[in-house]
Amino acid sequence: MKKYLIFTFLLLVYNVFLFGQMPEVVPLDHNPALQNRKPATLKRNDMPDALLLPFFDDFSYYWDTSYLSKPDKKLWMDDYVYINNHYPVEPRSNGVATFDALDADGNVYKNTLSTFTADTLTSRPIDLDGLTKADSVYLSFFYQPQGYGDNPDPGDSLIVQFWSPETRKWSTIWHTPGTALHRFKPVLLPVDRDIFLQKGFQFRFMNLVSLEQNKFNPGRRGNADHWNIDYVYLNKYRNKNDTIAYDVTVTAPMKSLIKGYQSIPWKQLEDAIATNLEPTVEITYRNNNISDNYVWRNFIITDIYNKNTVNLSPGGGENIRADEIITFAQNFVNPFKYTADTDSAEFEIKAYIDAPVLNNWKENDTVRFKQVFKDYFARDDGVPESGYGFSGYNAYGCAVACRYETFAPDFMKAVMIYFNPTYNSESAKYRFNIAVWGDDNGRPGELIYKSLEEYSPKTTGQFMRFNLERNVYVSKYYWIGWIQVTSGFLNVGFDRNFNDKGNLWFDNGIWRQDFHDGTLMIRPVMGQNLNLPTSVEQPAIAMDNGMKIYPNPTSHHIRIEFEKVENLTYSDYDAEIYDIAGRLHYRAQYTGEYIDVSNFEYGVYFVRMIHRKTGNAQTQKLIITK
Repeated sequence: MKKYLIFTFLLLVYNVFLFGQMPEVVPLDHNPALQNRKPATLKRNDMPDALLLPFFDDFSYYWDTSYLSKPDKKLWMDDYVYINNHYPVEPRSNGVATFDALDADGNVYKNTLSTFTADTLTSRPIDLDGLTKADSVYLSFFYQPQGYGDNPDPGDSLIVQFWSPETRKWSTIWHTPGTALHRFKPVLLPVDRDIFLQKGFQFRFMNLVSLEQNKFNPGRRGNADHWNIDYVYLNKYRNKNDTIAYDVTVTAPMKSLIKGYQSIPWKQLEDAIATNLEPTVEITYRNNNISDNYVWRNFIITDIYNKNTVNLSPGGGENIRADEIITFAQNFVNPFKYTADTDSAEFEIKAYIDAPVLNNWKENDTVRFKQVFKDYFARDDGVPESGYGFSGYNAYGCAVACRYETFAPDFMKAVMIYFNPTYNSESAKYRFNIAVWGDDNGRPGELIYKSLEEYSPKTTGQFMRFNLERNVYVSKYYWIGWIQVTSGFLNVGFDRNFNDKGNLWFDNGIWRQDFHDGTLMIRPVMGQNLNLPTSVEQPAIAMDNGMKIYPNPTSHHIRIEFEKVENLTYSDYDAEIYDIAGRLHYRAQYTGEYIDVSNFEYGVYFVRMIHRKTGNAQTQKLIITK
């Protein structure tokens, strides 16, 4: 038995080194939605008159750009939390306040303590003067740990505190320890002590977090310990069982008109529709009442360029049971046609519900989506919730591929990748090649393009565009991605709100399907570059070791030497040979001996020598004659 266990352990170790690392999905190190805004915390002395009851916020204004993803200043004093609809899972309404380990600027808190107070959300002073315990004042809210983020550890917590204008102190009234994801749960807290029932009363939410101190792979250090809160409601004349919102509300972001895609090239829209990919409007809503309700659905599309508005055929109505969630989808005839003199289009799709009774808050009945058609395909919504990449030190040569479909034969001219910011810009030193593969019955097939240039994530927090060195012809299915030149976690954006499972594969020795729930933020750009080669980023610095290939031209074999390297060890290098189309024809550890190229077709090739430890590379042209 002991020999068997030792053998099994050695086999596992062998597989790790043979097949490289497995890709991981990790929390973010930075929130781009909070970048370049000015954090502001109001002081009590700066407050106008105290707020009057009722106090209510369901954060349904997340879509309004004037709020900058911050809490409503008319209700809250500080803005450390993130107002959004990306992190909650089945929220009570459309929009939440998310607590995490990022500060008001969207960066990971610079705190070295094992556990510390991170975000706070503090109400403005509220006038409770003249009220007594008999007036039954209660604060209620719903909360959820993790959502689409990171689950808080048991040592972390979400806390509620009350401020007493009399004692001028905060008192902890409620807290809950960290745990894994669960549905939104209601909390109801009485405000019944005389020290709180005064003018100037306040309440606040806080979260305690613990950060992973990843010294060995800093590119993975990121955001952690997410909590979402919703339906914050303070009022009098309530009771201990009053957790019902009496509201019918939209609960999910609106999706693209094209199922499975956030965007497709404008010139391919009619081809997509011809393949039965009919435009569809969709809305998800919830009845938060204790009784049934009847809900009407409405849809409006506005052409942003031409200012034309179309009311789609009515979405109709139906009865919805208490606490039921309904997702309604409706196909429609596309009212906006592609013309040869246009290369893009933008539309605003607006959906709203109408519930005549038991619908206390109308602000959360509407949802909007901006539909963009340009020259690229996109499955992600443009906002990452996590980061994706290979972790470890033997990821050299590992690859990631994402499948796309073109609805008409076309050329691809560029690839866009979203890289997350990393701690101390750690990922900027890692390098990779852009690659394109054919399709082999639903998995990556032949490598049809690999960039000669090596790139690094120099642009983060937005999409980085890589122009291809040649226009790549594609039809039907194809795969785009990267091949790592150096080991290290690239931290590519990962959208958790759309599940693209089945279209993401990785190669760490053999091709395997990735089973993480979400969508890799990588996009193909269609069309042709007229001036080649071009690149929006400079390639990673290559070594200059005086690389020489001889004989060159050749018809049988070649040998490679470095004139500027003393005490050269050839086995420290890998040799690769590509044709002019970027297809790999040869790869092996170099021994210093001749490489046989007698079976190669005549033409122009490129020989690349890569240092196995540093990843530095040098490329020279090779001509093969017959």
